[in-house]
Amino acid sequence: MKTKPLFIILACIIVIVCAFFFVKFKYFGKADKGDITQFLTNFNNALQGGHTDTALTYFDKPKNPKTVMLLISLLSGQTGLNGKSAATFKVTFNPQDNKILSGNAEITVVRVPVSFFGDSVAEKISSITFTIHKVGDHQYKIIKVKSDLFIKDYIAYANLIRDKTVPETAIYSAITLASFKTANSLKAVYDSVLWFEHVGDKTYFYVIKGTLNNQFYYGDQKSADYEPTYKMGLVNSDLKEIIPPEYDLIHNIGGTIDGMIEVEKGAKRGLYSTSGKLVLPVNYDQIFPLNDTENLALLRNGDDYFYLKADSTVTEKISGFKIGDGLKKIKIYGNTYTLSDKTSKNIMEYNSRDNFNSLIISPSYLVDLQIQDQFIDLRNPLRKLNGEEADDPDGFISLKIEFNNYKQNTDSWLESAFYSIYSSFIDGRSGLYESNKAKNVIVVDNKQNRLLGFNVQLYMGGEEGIPTISTSCDENSIREVNDSLYEFKTTSEVQQQTLADTIDEVPYYHYLYIKNEKLKALPNGRIFGFTKYVKMDDSYMQGCYVVNGKATDHVTKSMLEYMKNEIYASYNYKFKNDAWNQVFESRFNRYDDTIRNTNVDDSLTTIDKYNSSKIKINGVG
Repeated sequence: MKTKPLFIILACIIVIVCAFFFVKFKYFGKADKGDITQFLTNFNNALQGGHTDTALTYFDKPKNPKTVMLLISLLSGQTGLNGKSAATFKVTFNPQDNKILSGNAEITVVRVPVSFFGDSVAEKISSITFTIHKVGDHQYKIIKVKSDLFIKDYIAYANLIRDKTVPETAIYSAITLASFKTANSLKAVYDSVLWFEHVGDKTYFYVIKGTLNNQFYYGDQKSADYEPTYKMGLVNSDLKEIIPPEYDLIHNIGGTIDGMIEVEKGAKRGLYSTSGKLVLPVNYDQIFPLNDTENLALLRNGDDYFYLKADSTVTEKISGFKIGDGLKKIKIYGNTYTLSDKTSKNIMEYNSRDNFNSLIISPSYLVDLQIQDQFIDLRNPLRKLNGEEADDPDGFISLKIEFNNYKQNTDSWLESAFYSIYSSFIDGRSGLYESNKAKNVIVVDNKQNRLLGFNVQLYMGGEEGIPTISTSCDENSIREVNDSLYEFKTTSEVQQQTLADTIDEVPYYHYLYIKNEKLKALPNGRIFGFTKYVKMDDSYMQGCYVVNGKATDHVTKSMLEYMKNEIYASYNYKFKNDAWNQVFESRFNRYDDTIRNTNVDDSLTTIDKYNSSKIKINGVG
């Protein structure tokens, strides 16, 4: 799952625009500059003539024509970035000034300048990088677009136009404008104000001393190599410092426990009251809020557990406590809930006139369990987008966490709870954002007395895609392979061709290990991942599969052929039957014949060899 701040959301646009196509390298040679320029000029003529359907034909079988049409509408000036409203400035595509970055006789990567022109705003030059495939004599198709700079510059230029033509009071609420003013005055004491949060009629300001790390929003703040270059504090509406600037992160007010504020420093967590009282010293590894009238939270410090009681006192160490016994009291357990701009009690805003999102800083236990990302952007009802952005604001996210089921192994030491996670960018960018589905498992490891979480996207295709899981299969289970390895099985979409069929959905296996008290996945590009990490038995041949749109309870002959050949393909084996080379191109990035191996026997592991011999095309031996 992955829901993030504005710049990560913009990165999602870029990934979607860039990943619709499939590149195939065959021969080496020199790109023809004249042919490429003429191709791009013809494309531009279609753009300038408003012939959008013709312009679409310059792309090679885009997986999402709607997204490509949005790019075409931007370049032709027919719409703004939301794909609906009129553009607020002119865009000029300049094919004559293209620069070839790399290429051969088949594939050319070329950068093309794009100019922005608007009233009372200076011209801005940006660019788009195209990957172009030669499909015949003087015939070409666009197979990939890298538009990160273009999207970033387009939004920045749109903001300039907006600021020149629209008064602030038409964009920002009165409380937001007042908060901007107060935040600016606080810069006399602090180096920066990151956010402000409105709680009822009061506003709190998140201040820092120092400067943010470059990876503050994107990196793992719990990793060993993360060293904060700042300290964060909190100032209330009376401009009184209620939390000193000593912390790495301060969460939403009341976001973890009502009436309290969670803080983090290093790998430790604690709690303040809204009046500025230190309720819980910052020396606990985990804080689990509880659905319990007597106790507010379960606390972990190393191997010891404690209760934070309703009167804010902490109990003595709980003797003989088992985390499995406390699972069902933890606030998240068994709940299905949705986060959106309409479900937030408070509104936290970025101290930025260009970022139109509100922000949730997830409680640390939900981040630990990989149910929610650290930072989640939502629509901000206090800021009014206008013109081309009015209908589809950036970063408008709905996040739904749905409890599925709970399982306990017969030996009772391993328990698990499963959640489905749906993240949506509602109609954003006229279809650039789609619903996304993920699966989360919470593992109760009674041996180590820990709660562990793991989250995985459910689309495992060889190219970029969005999961469209049917209701035919919904398998979820986790088991211990050995003392250091877990096997997590969950239904996933793969959309993989074999020589005879399309494999739509499979029980997809993830092999997990514990590192720094978190579950991590071993690398595995295979659809049938068990062939890489376990010696298979007949049980792996059973399960719920969807092939050619129809469900089956066992692997088919074509899947067995794929399964066996996949072992060799993962080591870049060159098959004598070129059709199999084509099947595995996308999944293992096998586009270049020159790096394929005619023999991979020395690369195969003992498990590979065992499983290869075990797979019989007419069944499993």
